[in-house]
Amino acid sequence: MIASIPLRFLALAAIASAIAADKPELKSEVFAPGIISTDLDESGGSFSGDGKSFYFVRRSAYTTAPPIGILCFSVLKDGTWTRPEIAAFSGTYVDGPSCFSPDDKRLYFGSKRPTQSNPNGRDWNIWFVEKTESKWSEPKELSINSPQDDANPTIAADGTLYFASDRDSQPGYMHIYRARLTGDRYKQAEKLGPEINGGDAEINPYISPDQKFLVFASYRKDALASGGNLYQRTDLYVSEQRDGHWTAARHLEHGINTAATEGNPTIFSQWFYFSSERSPFQVPVKQRITTKTWQDGRNEIENGVGNIYRIPIEALELKQ
Repeated sequence: MIASIPLRFLALAAIASAIAADKPELKSEVFAPGIISTDLDESGGSFSGDGKSFYFVRRSAYTTAPPIGILCFSVLKDGTWTRPEIAAFSGTYVDGPSCFSPDDKRLYFGSKRPTQSNPNGRDWNIWFVEKTESKWSEPKELSINSPQDDANPTIAADGTLYFASDRDSQPGYMHIYRARLTGDRYKQAEKLGPEINGGDAEINPYISPDQKFLVFASYRKDALASGGNLYQRTDLYVSEQRDGHWTAARHLEHGINTAATEGNPTIFSQWFYFSSERSPFQVPVKQRITTKTWQDGRNEIENGVGNIYRIPIEALELKQ
């Protein structure tokens, strides 16, 4: 005989269901469609402290490697983002995602431009420009750079630098490192533990200002896949710092990750921003493609090259 369920538990269950039903579904949306996110290839955005400047990468749609990466910026005026312009220090070499320093006086970014120590090199290094009265300075190399690839800088409130590097692994297989700031110089970088560096490679870190959580992109076996051929691409993960230790990386939900590539996370205000290459052209397609839908789809914003999305920060499900 099955025991009856007390009425008070049924009432609590009904209340919980009603609350869940009233809670709006968390969905991602294209950021600044037609201005910042277009039918071109955009990724890697970062905000100035006042939220009025947004720097991001626009890449050429060529199959040659590497495609040129250009740092562009847009300014918020009267509630509308301006048409992007190429930053004065970009447009010649391959430049990657950037981040502002906590005081907004510097902009850090990855680049494949020649260095003083290796003028013929083609590896990634971390650079920065400094804000003057009316413009940015000429780019300068960061002392933390190694002979291998170093890129994807992100900086905590106390100046601690997190970045991706393949300095201790095979070329191209990057992992996440941290370097603490002492005075005006960085200490030797330390590789984060297996809780974070547990995939084939990790890139695109974003550290919260208080260093209580880290969001990053990783090549892992639990990445979402479509019905097409498998290929290497990243999904987004989060790890929280508790009692001085990082938790095991958790795969983000709420439609943040798809069968396409996701990466380049950042946060501003109450929004979580990220890049994605999602499109309707996923095998098997939901509806048979015709000549018209193919032509129209290629000209849409979500056409399979990078765009920048945002979703309320609650989607990270942080437990702090």
